[in-house]
Amino acid sequence: MNPQIYHAEKDMQKNKNLPLFLTLFLIISSFTYSCKRKTSEITIIPDALKNHLQNIRLLGNLSSVTTDTYFYSGKDSNFVFLTRIIQLYNSEGYITQVFEFDRNMDTVSQKTVYYLSDTKENYWEEFNYKDHSFTKDTFIYNNYGFKTEERFILNNSFLYKNEYKTDGIGGVIEMKRFLPEYQLTNKIYYNEFGLVHRIEEYDPQNKLYKYFTIEYDNHGNEVNRRAFKSSNEIIEYTYSQYNNSGLLQKIIFEDRISNFREDKIYTQHDAAGNWLEEIVMRGKDTLGKRVRRIEYE
Repeated sequence: MNPQIYHAEKDMQKNKNLPLFLTLFLIISSFTYSCKRKTSEITIIPDALKNHLQNIRLLGNLSSVTTDTYFYSGKDSNFVFLTRIIQLYNSEGYITQVFEFDRNMDTVSQKTVYYLSDTKENYWEEFNYKDHSFTKDTFIYNNYGFKTEERFILNNSFLYKNEYKTDGIGGVIEMKRFLPEYQLTNKIYYNEFGLVHRIEEYDPQNKLYKYFTIEYDNHGNEVNRRAFKSSNEIIEYTYSQYNNSGLLQKIIFEDRISNFREDKIYTQHDAAGNWLEEIVMRGKDTLGKRVRRIEYE
């Protein structure tokens, strides 16, 4: 059983004052239901109960992901290496370390993530070898194991903090970011499967200035993401396309303000269904690519 599901259910059993509908939501949201294609069944996991791999849509029992980024040199008609990022995972699908390297393979930064005994993230630390800066992010949880606060430290000085309000399964419904001179607020709304379908961003005067709407296919894959001004004018649009096997094929991003479109194309996948190469295009021009090497347990 997913450890987050287990602890959410355990906490609910301990507190009999929790409304019955919250318990029912947990059960219903994580059940397996039949999709329109009668030959297959689909499990949709609520966002609040996903681990790191599930959140970024990586499939299988991974131990590491190495991602190399290249830019395309039109003059030389080839791809030139830029950076490498190595992500390490534990057996439960949670990220433990991230290493970043520059084009000379010198270490840029190292990030280490620490967890509590129930797999909840305790804090992470990151050291940047270029500017010798040190960043730390610490998480605080309530009695139900739901995230309530996050504190960011830069070089031993307070940078800012986030405060969270959550629903009955730990999904964040409001996030307030407190900076030294002002605060910002985000409000998050979920669909019937516990997937985020609307995000609202508020300015320091607590006025709505931007919002996003998100749509999914019947597998729970994000397919449409739109950004709007508070006046309901669309300013950004992202469309994700999958084939009949559920493999990511293309992501189209349009910036209506700057009037440009960027396409990311995925033609290579491994046996688990994870993409291995991403080509970035703007119009007919190739901008660059990312190549992934994935190791499994």
